[in-house]
Amino acid sequence: MRPLILALFALIAAPVSAETLGWGRIFSNDYIGDGHDRWRSGALALSRVSGAGWDGAPSAMPDALVELRFRTEILAPARTRAGRDDRPYAGVIALGGFLHQSIGPVEGAFGGEILAMGPSTGLSGFQERAHEILGFDPPRGTNRQMEDALHLQARSEAVLPLRPAARLSLRPFLAAEAGAEEMLRAGIDAIWGGIGHGDLWLRDPVTGQPYRGIEAETTGLALVAGADAAWLGDCVFLPGREPLDRRRARIGLHWQPGPEVRLFYGLSWLSKEFEGQHESQVLGSLKLEFGY
Repeated sequence: MRPLILALFALIAAPVSAETLGWGRIFSNDYIGDGHDRWRSGALALSRVSGAGWDGAPSAMPDALVELRFRTEILAPARTRAGRDDRPYAGVIALGGFLHQSIGPVEGAFGGEILAMGPSTGLSGFQERAHEILGFDPPRGTNRQMEDALHLQARSEAVLPLRPAARLSLRPFLAAEAGAEEMLRAGIDAIWGGIGHGDLWLRDPVTGQPYRGIEAETTGLALVAGADAAWLGDCVFLPGREPLDRRRARIGLHWQPGPEVRLFYGLSWLSKEFEGQHESQVLGSLKLEFGY
């Protein structure tokens, strides 16, 4: 655990003098998906990518691009009553660092996050105020949410980018996580269209949606679609409950009408995550960027 903490602090400090090459961001919520407010309720990820330069692929070892990622997530029960057939409320804030490197034909991302969880994150209060302002029903489970805690989460991913056609990229990948959640994951993403083929793609941990951390100024459209499967071990967000192996499927459209205007909307299907969850769910993801 100590080596991971030291590595995270080193990643956070390292890029101070490096060039900022791009920013990535994605917002996800079930209100813009299936219209409900439950389970994987909402998430936001913001990434800053820095390094010596970008030529269409991550730097070869020992050089690397550095991604600093800040994200938040709200997990919520579906019912007002407590029970083992539902998940407890949890507000999560995470700060992480990741190295992006090319290892032969493979693109690798390696790093981790420090996760803060519980009422002290302020996310439950923020959600309550947001629902009140927007006229939504109060969020469920905030009065019995998981207690304050700190956790570490190590993440790694290896992608083999393929270019079978000029307008088509395929990105099969393998990923592993350990810490707050333990899992192995395998999947593939496809990118079809006139943009995105020379960009740095990052991955939203919640939906699996790929989002761009370094973006060319080329205008156009790109359709992304993908799916993955995960085999679960322990999960601190499901105390006393049996986690299930997970499946995700996703589709989305990236539209870049101008060099500094980048828009995205996508839908992600998430399978049941624990014994007692009575159905799957669909999250919507959004990005609106007008220069930065």
